[in-house]
Amino acid sequence: MSAPYGPKQPVLYQPVASQGMVVNPKNSLNKPDIEGKGREWSSDLCACTSVGSCCLAWCLPCIIYGSNRERLSYLERNGTPDPDHGGICNSHCFVYGLITGCLGIGCILQIGNRGHIRSRYGIKGGGCTDCLTSCFCSPCALTQEEAEIELEEKALTQQQGGYYQKA
Repeated sequence: MSAPYGPKQPVLYQPVASQGMVVNPKNSLNKPDIEGKGREWSSDLCACTSVGSCCLAWCLPCIIYGSNRERLSYLERNGTPDPDHGGICNSHCFVYGLITGCLGIGCILQIGNRGHIRSRYGIKGGGCTDCLTSCFCSPCALTQEEAEIELEEKALTQQQGGYYQKA
């Protein structure tokens, strides 16, 4: 007996977002939620998504940290990307640099920021992984966090009909 709508046909392609469709800017790569615990990061921890950002994270991590904090704050306040792309030197950068330079514990600030980013983007993990990653893989963690923020900024810009240009 045949099905009421004809025989089942195999799906030969995956549907993709087309113009007019709304993509969740906080998960623009459409990563699946794993068992209700959250999704994976959009990029791997050791994936150097931008050579400039990687070098900056290794040499002057305070700049990447400050930029990430400022961009995230701007997104939360305004729902749009920061036109200054976080700026080069801001108060977050100064505090992170001071605490890292004087006490060597800048990763303490980074742990809280990483947890905030995970929460905002629905990424699985916890305080223990945030602590270990921020303290032992700090430059890689900063770059990974930056990539997550950048994906949201790109998605928001495309939804608003503009073009995203990294400063």
